[in-house]
Order: sequence, then C-alpha cells, then structure tokens
Amino acid sequence: MINPVEALASVSGASAPAIRLILSVLFAYPIGVLYRQLKGGSTLRNLYIASTGLSIVAFNYGTDIYHSLLAVAVTFLCNAFLGKSSLLVPVSFSYHMGYLLIGYYYTTSDTYDIKWTMPHCVLVLRLIGLAFDLADSRKKEADGKPDAKCIPAPSLLELIAFTYFPATVLVGPQFSFLRYQRFVAGAYEPHTQNAPAYAMKKFLQGVFYLVVNQVGTQYVSDAYLMSPEYEQESLFMKHIYLGCWGRITLYKYISIWLLAEGAAVIYGLTYIDAKPGDREYCTDELSGCSNIKVGVFENTSKYGHYVESFNVQTNTWVANYVYKRLRFLNNRMLSHLGALFFLAIWHGFHSGYYITFLLEFMVIRMEKEVEPIFAKNEKLQHLLQQQPLLRALVFVGLKYYTIVWAGWCLVPFVFLSFHKWWHIYTVVRFSGFILFISGNIFLAPLLRAILPRSSSSSSSSSSAAKPAAPQTGGASSEAKKDN
Repeated sequence: MINPVEALASVSGASAPAIRLILSVLFAYPIGVLYRQLKGGSTLRNLYIASTGLSIVAFNYGTDIYHSLLAVAVTFLCNAFLGKSSLLVPVSFSYHMGYLLIGYYYTTSDTYDIKWTMPHCVLVLRLIGLAFDLADSRKKEADGKPDAKCIPAPSLLELIAFTYFPATVLVGPQFSFLRYQRFVAGAYEPHTQNAPAYAMKKFLQGVFYLVVNQVGTQYVSDAYLMSPEYEQESLFMKHIYLGCWGRITLYKYISIWLLAEGAAVIYGLTYIDAKPGDREYCTDELSGCSNIKVGVFENTSKYGHYVESFNVQTNTWVANYVYKRLRFLNNRMLSHLGALFFLAIWHGFHSGYYITFLLEFMVIRMEKEVEPIFAKNEKLQHLLQQQPLLRALVFVGLKYYTIVWAGWCLVPFVFLSFHKWWHIYTVVRFSGFILFISGNIFLAPLLRAILPRSSSSSSSSSSAAKPAAPQTGGASSEAKKDN
C-alpha cells in the first residue's frame, strides 16, 4: 500500500517530515471548523482540543510524543506542589530548558532537521510563560492587589489542551494561558463572526509565500551559495544573490506562520480584547496571535523593522519574560544581550545561532546611533522633501541595505555549522563584519561631524535637564501586554 506522505514527498521533493508538518497545519483548519460547531461547555471544548492536538503530534513524531507528555506532567506537578512557592519559576525554567538542551545535544546534526525538538521548543516557552504568569498572579494576590490578569492553576485537562492546541502546537505562535482561558470560556465568540473570512485571507497569504519560496529556491538555493559557481560571481553579484536568497528563505518561515495563524483564527483564539500600547483596534480585531506583520516586513527600511515584524509573538514572549526580568541589571544593553543570548541557546548549540543574534545586536545598536542623526538634521530632511529624485535614491539605497545585509546576517542561522557559514563569509570577503564593526565604532561620530544638528535641535537638547534614555533594539522597551 502506498504511503500518501511518502508519495507527496517523492513528488514535491520535500522530506516526509516536512510534508507531515504542512499537512498537520492544514488539518487544523477543518478541526477548527468543527470546533466552532461544538455546543458543550469548557470541559467538552478542552477535551476536543486536547485529543486533536495530541493526534497531530503523534502523527508527526510517533512515540516521541512522550517528551511533551513528560513536560506536561512535570508542569502539572510543579503547579500543584510549588504553586505558591518562589521555586515555581526557577524549577520550571531549569527543567524545561534543561530537557530541551539535552534533546538538542542528542539529536542535532549539521542540517536543520524536523524532529521532536522543533515543537518542543514551542512548548518550552509556553510552559515557562505559564509558570511566570502563575507566580505573578500569586504575588499580586499576596500583596492584596489581584486584577483581571490573575490566573488560577489549570486543571490537567486544561493544561493538556493549552499545550497541544492544534493550530499552534507545532510551529507556534505563542499565547498566554489567560488568552486560552478566555477563549475556551466563550468570551471571544461574539467578536469572531468574521473569523472564517479573515482566516481565508491568512491562508491565501501563506500559500502565496509558500509558492514563492518553492519557486525561488529553484533559482537561488542553499547549495548554490556553497558552489564553485557562486565563488566565480563578482563581489557585487554575490551580495545581490545573498539578498535574494535571504528573502526567499525568510518566506519559508512566513508561509508556515501565516498558515498556522489562519488556523488559530478559525478557532476564534486570536481576538484582541485590549489595546496593547497606544494603538487603537477595531472591536472585532483578530490579529492577536499574528507572528508576522506582512506590511512592515515588505516595507522595511531598516533592520529594526525585521525585529518588529518577524516572529512577533516569540519576540513579545522574550520581551515579557526575559528582557523585562533582567531589569535588575540596571542596564538596557546588558538586558538586550541577555535576551538575545536566551534566543540563541533556545534555538540550539550551533555556532550559527550565536553569530546571527550577535549580528542582530550589532546592527540594531548601529541603527539606534545613526538614525537620530539623520532625523534631527533639518537641512537634510528639508532637502529630502524638496527633491523627489533624492528620495528615490534613498529608497533604493535603503532597500539594498535591508535586503542584502539581512541575507548576509541570515547565513549563519541557516547553514548552522562553522565551516559552512565561514566559507560563505570568506567568499564575500567578510563584508558584513567590516560594515557593522566599523559602523558601530566610526559611523555615528563621522555623521555627527558631517551632519551637525540644527541650531534649534542643539539649543533644545542643551536646555534639557536630563538626556533621553537610550532605546534597546530587539527586545521592546515597553513589552506588549498579552491579551
């Protein structure tokens, strides 16, 4: 008998695990449609979500499902016995991260493999976040200041359903137990009547990006960057290829996140019932679990826009549970480095992860230094307003900068092993290191000398009592509140 997964893998050229992953994300759509027809209470809903989510994980990883089941069991025991103890967070954090890292140690290869560790890294953040939220809730109650965001410890059934939510169990996005609790209780139902249409929009976007990725990799592939043919290209064309390759590679992640988001929308999980920050939302806004801001991503004019738009829910999680928790360091730069180091080790042990996030820190720091210099020069801003040709040239230059150098920074993240990404960087003559290291040291002082502040800016800054606090890229200084 023909195995349909193997048959699809043979026809498409993708691996069997990748086909199972795509099929599982697509299965979540009809599962979500059936969920919307359920008429029972929260127990029936939790039971349906738990059983379907467990089935999806078993379909992908077979007996390796025991890793996640063990994580749920340990979390339940920690909540039961350490729920009111100060040990809850450190024990939960140490166990889940430790287990994940041991898993990486025993399963890691030279390529990015779809193994049980992939959904487990999603699960780890979800369950560690739950521990933080429970600890915060107990502290508020002990201080006599409980609020609407305080949560009780979930029952075993709730915990399983929360962990194995079908639309997000394999690739995310992250969401809090508070959101899940409100969702299962039916609080979002009056606002999700347009969910099918919005889900279809996300589905079509996901399919579009998946097709572009599959077609694009036929022309600019990972193998090409390692080939002798790539070495023969001119230095300029090598960078152009790097930019195109990086963009196409990012579309792979964007496609799967959009497909997963669409499935979560079908359930009704993604309603925004509060206003994070200052942004106003419509009454039936359904982007509460968006992991990619397509508009921002496609209109990037600086590297910071990638941070703002890409893997949004994971970045928000890190901002809330790592960056903000490092405030005791009393140094935003150290908190930023700590958050990026956590992201690197959460991905695994490959050197490429650490180089990628180090490059992110360098680029964000450079942009934070340089951007205000341009913005505060009134002559330059006036010239840009008056000269359409100059604006067009700046637009093209910024597109080259954001696309080409994003591809350059992505090389270690994709190729992982030192000998691979070092080879590619050797071929392009380490241009990015030269740009970003020298940019961090020399660019801001050079621009200040060439583009001095206007007299009005200088006088206003000198009269200020205190200088403005520096902003930190990568982890939002004011982390979004999870709804």
